[in-house]
Amino acid sequence: MKKNEVFKIVNEMIKNNNFYHSIIISNEMQKDLEEVSLEIIRQIYCYNKSIENDSCNWCLKVMNQNNLNTLFIGNGVNKISKEEIKELIVKFSSTGIEENKNKVYIISNGENLSEGASNAILKFLEEPPNNTYGIILTNDKNQILSTIRSRCKLFSLENEIFEVLEESEILNLISKKDKNGLFEYLVEFKKMNKTDILKKLNNTFKKSINLDLKYLQEILLDTINEIKGSNYINLILENMFIKIYEVI
Repeated sequence: MKKNEVFKIVNEMIKNNNFYHSIIISNEMQKDLEEVSLEIIRQIYCYNKSIENDSCNWCLKVMNQNNLNTLFIGNGVNKISKEEIKELIVKFSSTGIEENKNKVYIISNGENLSEGASNAILKFLEEPPNNTYGIILTNDKNQILSTIRSRCKLFSLENEIFEVLEESEILNLISKKDKNGLFEYLVEFKKMNKTDILKKLNNTFKKSINLDLKYLQEILLDTINEIKGSNYINLILENMFIKIYEVI
């Protein structure tokens, strides 16, 4: 499921006041998990129940991570202990500190829940206090206790990063660190006309922004500007591929 599809489903349920009390979001990319969970938290708290960030007071609190009714558990490295879950249960069984009635807890890397922690949270998932929502993030849903999975709605995110890679041969080769393939592709690349070359480079530049490849953005931008003002395209392309070759 794509991110935007998840956001639409979540927003519709929030507007109808029937959002799940506990969900699991599964994806191999930790950054994507964090981005999606933050957006879902924002929608839960948003005063206007807006699918877009409308910068209401609660949206700002969530985005600035200073909402006292939100609790984050897990650092992605260490096991999550039974004591941490007990502390969560005590805190969320009492009245929230903020005036917003909603309370949200986020368990990062749910596969790191210890056996004691997993058992401790089961009843809480089954009978949560009113207006309490749990979000469990995981890189591998199969490592989470089956009894926990059965009490949560699962959202499996598509690896959109791979879709981006498939749309650009250069990015695909970089991700594989395929230096030989890079120069084989250069031969094909040089056969294209100037318009198509610029189109492909511009497309790759845009995709590299999504992947936060700053070094590649600089190389591509310099190459695009050089090609626009020169007839020595093959030489410019060779220099570009050499630069990429040296950094992957």
